[in-house]
Amino acid sequence: MYGYDIFHDRLMDTLIGNLRNGTNAAAYIFEGVKGLRVYESALLFAKALVCDNPKDAPCCHCPSCREAQAGTHPDILFVNRERGKASLGINPIRDMITEAMVTPFFNQHKVFIIKDGDLLTAEAQNAFLKIIEEPPEYAVFIIICPDAQTLLPTVRSRAITIPFTPVNDDIVRKYITEKYPDEPRVDFLVKYCAGIPEAADDIIDREDFEQLREDALSLVPKILSKNKIHAYTVSEYFENHAEIAAELYDMILTYLRDALVTALGSPEKIVNADTSDKIDILARTYPTGLLVCAIDEIIYSKKLLDRNVKTSATAMHAALKVVSDI
Repeated sequence: MYGYDIFHDRLMDTLIGNLRNGTNAAAYIFEGVKGLRVYESALLFAKALVCDNPKDAPCCHCPSCREAQAGTHPDILFVNRERGKASLGINPIRDMITEAMVTPFFNQHKVFIIKDGDLLTAEAQNAFLKIIEEPPEYAVFIIICPDAQTLLPTVRSRAITIPFTPVNDDIVRKYITEKYPDEPRVDFLVKYCAGIPEAADDIIDREDFEQLREDALSLVPKILSKNKIHAYTVSEYFENHAEIAAELYDMILTYLRDALVTALGSPEKIVNADTSDKIDILARTYPTGLLVCAIDEIIYSKKLLDRNVKTSATAMHAALKVVSDI
């Protein structure tokens, strides 16, 4: 679309249509998880904002469009973390504010793209508030963030949140079959990716994916077990695989959800169809209330990872919490 490979054409058509009609906000939150090409969508919107032909933006022919496409437009700037920093602190935001006070070189807009919005510190966000409360008329800020709720309410209230939601299975299937025409697991991948097309890349590139699936399935009964010793087994496994803990939690969640939908009478909706016999055993062995509890605790434990809680501790929490609710 206009030179960018994105997954939300209709959404971007609406945004660009508003822009052509002279309507744009000073700040946007582009909310969407990795794999939905939210960043590319932000680049497209920035291109439209700096186009020399506002009524036909992005025209893709003017000098500004060509520079934007090449990543060299002087009025499209990127706000990044400082080297070696885990979070996006106040210094890059201060630099951005200083730059925002300088009028655009060529166009009616000057665009700032903050790629890691979820890593903004509270101090940085409070500094950012100062510029979006009374922004220069030419400045447009785009925060890219997987979950807008990680931002301060005061920031969210002064920006328009644009949700990039998971796409339909047809788009995912098209992406997989075009990029990987010889991939034999298309049906499984479409379900497993759950509307995130580029999630397929990580799966296909990971040689040990199937082994990890087997391991994740073997952990599910231990998480659901009344025997607290099994909680230590789960914790130890996660400690030994800390670098992929989030992926393991996702795998476990798919099995738990498969067991739940099977127990509720919809086995045709399971993701892991190749293990349907084991899914059926889980569905018949454990009550639905316990499966729901386990799903909630795994989701919570995955969030703990984002707070830098030790991996083994998150797994121990999940297993012991489920046991306590039996």
